Amino acid sequence: MRVVYDTAGRTPVRAEFQYVEGSSSDQRAENLPVVQPLTFPLGTGQVELSVRSGQDRDLSWLNRRPTDSQDPGVTARFHSGLPERALFVSRPDDEGLVHVGIHNGTSEQISLRPNTGEQFTHGEYEVSLRYTVGTTEPNVEVVIASKPEPLNRSILQLDSVHTGITVGSWVAIQRPAKGAQGGIPGDAKLAFVTTQVVAARTAAYTNYGITGRGTELTLAAPWLDEFDVLLSHVRDTTVHAAGEPLRLADEPLGEDVHGNEVELAELYDGLRPGRTLIVSGERSDVPGTTGVQATEVVTIAAADPAVDPQLPGDHVHTRLTLTADLAHRYRRETVRILGNVVEATHGESREEAIGSGDSDRVNQTFALWQSPLTWLADDNPLGATPVLEIRVDGVLWHEVDSLAGRGPGERVYITGSTADGRTTVTFGDGISGARLPSGHENIRAPYRFGTGKAANVAADRITQPLTRPLGVTQVTNPRPAKGGADADGPGLTRRTIPLAVSALDRLVSASDYEDFARSRAGIGRAAARELFDGRRRVLHVTVAGTDDVPIDGDSDTLRALRGALTEYGDLNLPVRVDVRELVLLLVAAKVKVARDHAWEVVEPRLRQALLRRLGYEGRELGRPARLSDVLATAHSVPGVDYVDVDVFTGVPASAMPEELTGILTDPGPPKASVAAHPATYDEKVHTVRVANGETLSEICAKYGVPLAELLRLNPDITDTRRLAKGRSVFVFRGIRPAQLALLSPRAADTLILTEVK
Repeated sequence: MRVVYDTAGRTPVRAEFQYVEGSSSDQRAENLPVVQPLTFPLGTGQVELSVRSGQDRDLSWLNRRPTDSQDPGVTARFHSGLPERALFVSRPDDEGLVHVGIHNGTSEQISLRPNTGEQFTHGEYEVSLRYTVGTTEPNVEVVIASKPEPLNRSILQLDSVHTGITVGSWVAIQRPAKGAQGGIPGDAKLAFVTTQVVAARTAAYTNYGITGRGTELTLAAPWLDEFDVLLSHVRDTTVHAAGEPLRLADEPLGEDVHGNEVELAELYDGLRPGRTLIVSGERSDVPGTTGVQATEVVTIAAADPAVDPQLPGDHVHTRLTLTADLAHRYRRETVRILGNVVEATHGESREEAIGSGDSDRVNQTFALWQSPLTWLADDNPLGATPVLEIRVDGVLWHEVDSLAGRGPGERVYITGSTADGRTTVTFGDGISGARLPSGHENIRAPYRFGTGKAANVAADRITQPLTRPLGVTQVTNPRPAKGGADADGPGLTRRTIPLAVSALDRLVSASDYEDFARSRAGIGRAAARELFDGRRRVLHVTVAGTDDVPIDGDSDTLRALRGALTEYGDLNLPVRVDVRELVLLLVAAKVKVARDHAWEVVEPRLRQALLRRLGYEGRELGRPARLSDVLATAHSVPGVDYVDVDVFTGVPASAMPEELTGILTDPGPPKASVAAHPATYDEKVHTVRVANGETLSEICAKYGVPLAELLRLNPDITDTRRLAKGRSVFVFRGIRPAQLALLSPRAADTLILTEVK
């Protein structure tokens, strides 16, 4: 029975009845008050409903037929197939209490406070009371339920089918606290039960007048007690199931990645000593600066499984030992290590027949079908080797510089080129080198073609493999591709051919080293000079790539050059090779166009002339750039009346941040010349001039020097506190390579030409 009050929660306005047995249900609702006792059928019996005065607290009247009254207290009597009970529900008294009485010879009176409940046994029935306020319909609910047959208290019937719950898995059963259930008695230990599933099946069951299919779990421990007999007792139960085991999170490491040991998060197979890796990330060794990315190639010295028993939760992982320390320090969360690393060079592979041999002919010559032929860096005097094999009837023949002096049986050939750039192969005449044997297309050439500056692409630009071996899903180039150069043109060939014969592959003087380096493939400029490096005398060679293409200090071109200088030079003379230091010229000028000439025609001509004169083609290492060169070049262009140069200066790559900021902010009047120093030993010293001193980090940020490098240059600094005023600190000490001052067409806004109207 449910008695509903008005919105003020004072007067009963409706009585609702529901009878449930098995899967059948019968409901009835009557508006209150009733004029006289009302009798109506419900389920298998009858209900007699009446109202009476709620002022009489003596419940002995329940044994008698209630009298009619206009002061509503609701009385209901159940007969004939229903539990023989008389129920009384009063209106709230002055203290807000509702009094509920139940009688069948034995009387029970319960006083309920708002939003509380009560549960007890009355004879052979379970009685549950609930007084609810704070809603649109304040009400009192009285449930009389027959005691069910004893249940297996370890059986848990879920409301629907859950296939993810398996035998042996854990479930957590959470029920509202006793206070939330209105003080209903029960075992407090069953408010939260954690146990395992012994059995699980999909079942169809009928409970509480509801039928349906769901998952029935048999638990290892009970989750019900003898008081859990009504749907309301278990309706608010929450079951947490189908969980997954979770490992505690590792404690984050804040230390930067540096040195020659790197600990990986997991255990990785296949990492063997000698394998090449690529380490990239954001540098943390540049104070005051963030976002500086770096990438370097390292080699594994050892890869061992490791686990720290003193570290809680540690698991087996891989510890890498590198052959050398990392060049930089990296922020740990940004570090990425690539393990599937292979060396790649530009060029497409091809194997094809290039002709047929004829033993009656001498000095047969054939041309490759594809061009240009790919050349790779080598430590021979030429500096490069073509990727070409010549096989005649499956036998390998060898390339030589000249057929002169070769025997009649030597399987050799020489290479040349045609006017359109195709590579030719020429064989002997039977006296100087062997003739070709006769055969049909018996001369085959596996080779590669494709070369030049077009291959110098930025990092992460190579993403489309021509073939996909099993397991390869993606490719990329973490580092920029550098060192590619076009074939020597006629002008460069005229300059390098005399240099190749000047030293005759025997390096004695500094000029021999310079000529030898300059004549090699991929090297466009070279300057050699004997210097003191701080410990001893060395021969320093500064080089620049052809057309000033970028060259890394560890590139194949420089490795091959260093090997060749060691092989063909003086073993007792230490030689050091560095890449040039760029001095980028900045030019801004106003140009007056002569009468009857158009700016649209004159400006491109003047720009090209300045790039030829002050660009790579007209510059040498260690040679200063002069303002007179700009003026002379401009006046040699037809259509230029006069030139007014506003800016003529240079930005060296070694400029410190403060110096660079000053140049770009206020370049000043045009300089008569922009210096380009030859290779020299340099020491740059910073003197502390701040009254309260400076820290090492502040000095590093000012000059852009890593802290580790600053400590290496100043081994006498052992105190990391502020340096006192007047203290001198080395910020650079070593050899600076020769400078190359030039205008670069790749640098925007370095040559600005404005027309004078």
